[in-house]
Amino acid sequence: MGSNSIIISLYLLSLGLSALEIGELLSLGVLVGSFVSLILSFLGDLYGRKKFAIISRLISTVSFFFLFLGIPIAYIFSLTWGAGGLLFSLLAEKSSNLDKALGVRQSLTILFSVVGSLLPIFLEYRGILFLDVLINLVALSLLLPITEKFKGSKKLKIGSIKVVSKFSTEAIIGLGAGLVIPLMSLWFYLKFGVTGPEMSPVFALSELTLAFSSYGSVLLAERLGRVKTIVYTHSLAIVLLFLLPLSPDFLIASLIFVVRNVLMNMTSPVFESLLLRLIPEEERGRANGIVNFMESIPRAIGPSIGGYFFNEGNLFLPFFITGFLYSFATILFFIWFKREEHL
Repeated sequence: MGSNSIIISLYLLSLGLSALEIGELLSLGVLVGSFVSLILSFLGDLYGRKKFAIISRLISTVSFFFLFLGIPIAYIFSLTWGAGGLLFSLLAEKSSNLDKALGVRQSLTILFSVVGSLLPIFLEYRGILFLDVLINLVALSLLLPITEKFKGSKKLKIGSIKVVSKFSTEAIIGLGAGLVIPLMSLWFYLKFGVTGPEMSPVFALSELTLAFSSYGSVLLAERLGRVKTIVYTHSLAIVLLFLLPLSPDFLIASLIFVVRNVLMNMTSPVFESLLLRLIPEEERGRANGIVNFMESIPRAIGPSIGGYFFNEGNLFLPFFITGFLYSFATILFFIWFKREEHL
């Protein structure tokens, strides 16, 4: 994941795609991935989550293999590996302390992502994609021995739909994120002329600091509460997002990028814990899938818009639009969830 955030846009560029075409392909990838993940989430709640998590991982593995062969359209199936929260639901079943389990998972995921962020220094794009295939196969083998108590509810009813609808704030976040986040390596290249190997240490540092801060957010939430922790860190990140496109050089832009990434994403385990605690066990897979779907559809639109502006030479406006969308979503989140601090 760490290396892909750097190389995918650049790899597609090397295959002859324009910035606009790259944005459209990234959009399509999110769109297809979100639909597949939503379907697998519902099936997981009906018949058991493990088998559909395995199917999701298989789809992703095959996708990366064809992308390695130089087939750009294969990218659209590479984003199904999360399967709308099936893995989170499995983790919730096994955990006695959900907050800390999610925090440890997030930190370990990011630490491995740090290693991935350094790969462009040593490997070419296709070499990294082949490594993606191997890593997916290893992850698949780790899923196989897991035992699952939950065998499926056999019911499609979503009793927690009112709670789930409040997480529509993620749709606004998704639209904003889609405008710039998938295109950050392309933005660095267009703005400062830096290459993948030059960006690699910056992305690695960003992931490394996020790894430690993710677990720290769990500890912070124990003192401030989950909702306040999310709102405070997101607010600081939004300020930095407005400043990022105004950076005069690559060094300052890199510093802002790293700190903003930490503040915006460190509370992921806190957010996921809040969601899982508000949703009954038998509905967690599909509820999580719906929330991810609400975020993913607008996120799918974003890269096309961002790619259009970048293609026109406008490297500023997408960041400002994202900043305003993030601000609106954060305010709504606080209003709707401020009473849930007791969970």
